[in-house]
Amino acid sequence: MRGVAQTVINRVRHPSFPNTVCGVVFQGSQRAGVCQFTFSCDGAMARAPSKPNWLRASRVASAALGGYVFPKVGLATHYHTQAIWPRWGKSLVMTNIVGAHIFHRWRGRWGMPDAFRAPYLGREPVPGPYLPLAQQLAILKGQGIAPGAGPAPMLGGPGAPLPDVAAAPLPGAMAPSAPVMSSPIAVPAPAPTYADPRLNQSGQVREEFRGSGEWKR
Repeated sequence: MRGVAQTVINRVRHPSFPNTVCGVVFQGSQRAGVCQFTFSCDGAMARAPSKPNWLRASRVASAALGGYVFPKVGLATHYHTQAIWPRWGKSLVMTNIVGAHIFHRWRGRWGMPDAFRAPYLGREPVPGPYLPLAQQLAILKGQGIAPGAGPAPMLGGPGAPLPDVAAAPLPGAMAPSAPVMSSPIAVPAPAPTYADPRLNQSGQVREEFRGSGEWKR
């Protein structure tokens, strides 16, 4: 559990992922089957967690957010159980095996310490899942998208999934019989976020510590 928490923190610091904790955890959860953490898009969140496990996870998360480092996984940004070997496993470098999980980092400079310097955003997107639980459960039952379910909010910022693109008309399709009045372009509302005074604010670093963690020339 500490290894997974460290992997999440590593992703927050890496420019190829969202620079918030909730952004990392719920990345891709607005589309079935492409979430980064399976619990966020497989209907698991419809179940109430057991109190002992929830309290244990809360303690681990609190320690990780408070600066505790779990060195056994190193700069890992990916992990999986020993029961499977995903196709992306060969493209990464294994950092360690902890319990039943195998941890990996990127190859080359993208997996080196100087790559982990993306600033924390300072505010979090509203926690997911971004695909409503009713839709997740319907998909698991093979019933497709649940009727009446509205669209889920999209993540913003670096590493966010791209929105779906509307399909273009087929060649030779008939034009509408009546002229279509143009409407003003709707500006999408920003994804809801929340802020907390306990969160580190990006950019608010004392001058004497501004270069902390950077390579010396």
